[in-house]
Amino acid sequence: MAVTDFTNQAFEQPESQPSTKPVRSVRDRLVPPMPGSFWWGWLGPLLVTAFGAILRFTNLGWPRAVMFDETYYAKDAWALLNFGAEHNVVKDADKILMQGGTDIWQQCAPTEVEKCAAYVVHPPLGKWMIAAGEQIFGMNPYGWRFAGALVGVLSILILARVARRMTRSTLLGCLAGLLLSIEGLHLVLSRTALLDIFLMFWVLAGFAGCAWARPARSSGRASSS
Repeated sequence: MAVTDFTNQAFEQPESQPSTKPVRSVRDRLVPPMPGSFWWGWLGPLLVTAFGAILRFTNLGWPRAVMFDETYYAKDAWALLNFGAEHNVVKDADKILMQGGTDIWQQCAPTEVEKCAAYVVHPPLGKWMIAAGEQIFGMNPYGWRFAGALVGVLSILILARVARRMTRSTLLGCLAGLLLSIEGLHLVLSRTALLDIFLMFWVLAGFAGCAWARPARSSGRASSS
């Protein structure tokens, strides 16, 4: 039986070399730095937005008619400008508007003013935005459609920038904006005085605010800890 003389001697272990590779946080791995040029990050979405603007503002006043529910919202917006609240209109108000007239209001005695108050169905913000276009361009199809076209164009820019931020790709961001600019429902709603486009715009703007604020909040928590 062989017996060793160094039963208690520990074997020499090589010294471990410190790792020079930086440790990346989970956020750094999930949200890598934005690639590409800063200028292309704005120029690309702006070019797509300009394309969408051409589609929306070209012949915006055509057809020269009151389309679908424009018969409610265009006149409600005009009433907000004139009375600060919705107001009942006469029977042939649409025909009067198409002939260039604006005297479309139902007349009530001072003691019966409540009979002229229109039934309010929707919150006023979208109608106030329509009213802004009517104030600038007049009570005509171009005037009551202007605000919808404007927010439709702005939503293309917002989506392109948000998609770029989420995908870390300028190309994919521009593609998202391009798809929205030619999307049929969005195009139609951008060219009519309906409230849907305003709801979409503010929901998208709120989401964009969250997308921009979250990295800043994460950085603040990391620095504070």
